[in-house]
Amino acid sequence: MSHLVDSCDFIDMLEESAKMHRPIIVTLSGGSRFEDTVRDLVTEDGQDFVLFRDHGRYPARDVLDCVWTAPRSESYDAKL
Repeated sequence: MSHLVDSCDFIDMLEESAKMHRPIIVTLSGGSRFEDTVRDLVTEDGQDFVLFRDHGRYPARDVLDCVWTAPRSESYDAKL
């Protein structure tokens, strides 16, 4: 059951990266790791895909881990 929670957390982070243009560090199955910003998340034929700004498109299931590159800014300036 925790795997489902982890997957939902990753999807939430990927969506926030796309919406707020926040960079994340992503680890993919196979060990690839990179920093990028998500452009979009799409579903095609029942499968979720992540479109990264500089690294192209990957199946969301291939995302093993993602972390923010910096803490979220809580200032009002960041919300404008």
